[in-house]
Amino acid sequence: MSAAPSITAAELARLLSGTLSGDGARVVRTVGTLEEAGPEAVSWVGKAELLPRAEVSQAGIVVIPAACAPPPDRTTIGVADPDLAMCQVLTALKPPVEPVPLGVDREARVAETAMVAGASIAPHAFVGAHAVVGPGTVLHPGVYVGAHSRIGRDCVLWPNVVVREYTSLGDRVVIHANATIGADGFGYHQRGGQHHKIPQIGHVVIEDDVEIGANTCIDRARSGETRIGRGTKIDNLVQIGHNVCIGEDCILVSQCGVSGSTTLGHHVVLAGQVGLIDHLRIGNNVVVAAKSGVAESLPDGKVYRGIPAVEVNAFGRQAVGIRRLPKIIEQLRDLLKRVERLESTEDRTRRS
Repeated sequence: MSAAPSITAAELARLLSGTLSGDGARVVRTVGTLEEAGPEAVSWVGKAELLPRAEVSQAGIVVIPAACAPPPDRTTIGVADPDLAMCQVLTALKPPVEPVPLGVDREARVAETAMVAGASIAPHAFVGAHAVVGPGTVLHPGVYVGAHSRIGRDCVLWPNVVVREYTSLGDRVVIHANATIGADGFGYHQRGGQHHKIPQIGHVVIEDDVEIGANTCIDRARSGETRIGRGTKIDNLVQIGHNVCIGEDCILVSQCGVSGSTTLGHHVVLAGQVGLIDHLRIGNNVVVAAKSGVAESLPDGKVYRGIPAVEVNAFGRQAVGIRRLPKIIEQLRDLLKRVERLESTEDRTRRS
């Protein structure tokens, strides 16, 4: 394995197309927050109002907004978008990973009818009959690729990923450890007190530039397809049901669950632990806040929250009402007592 990477301030400024101020020869080897960074670390300031924190940080290099004046006696690099620039910094200083050599390891098993030319197949990986693995793709140890599946170019499947039969992955797809793509969808008919399994004979299509987190499960369709749109990013521990269709450039955060035959438009964001029932239609550019439960279809371009999920302004009004409930109950009890006293006084007046 190669040595841990390092970079000078001058080299980093060229990489970021930024403006260097200070010592161009300063060497950094890692990344950290302003509070934790030491002399060999890069840190960053995303907003001008946070710049005073950079002045007291021990970071060797600080990436700052280009519009800000560099703090005195500090090595800084001014860029248009510090947060985005740090993605390049993190890539440049990423610790090395043991590479999988090009070709098929002698401890891997590849079917004679499979096509894997130009791919890197690690020990104990399995590629089934008539499967295709594109050039530049890396299968780490323990990966299973089922028969008749197709994996595009420059994909990375981390250890123990399972890609079941008749699954299709586009180019530059990344699937993290222990994810399962193409397991049976969850479908049963209950008859006579027994659960009769509905055969799941469809398939899964993952489009280009999708990233799928560890331990996520994407089920095959009952018939037809389950589809994940181009550029969508799915976190760890997410469940995607059979025949779900997710549009382009969506974000699904950890522990979300999307039930069967639900469709998401493009640029949808589901925050952590969001649950969607089956057969819904979620519009484009919808955001659903964490721990929400969606029980009906949602139109384009709004933010939703709660169980059941409602438009965020309505949720706010409901939340205010709930916080006021104890006082409202107290006032109601007081009113009831006053009514009882008035009725009692009226009764005594009538009797007299």
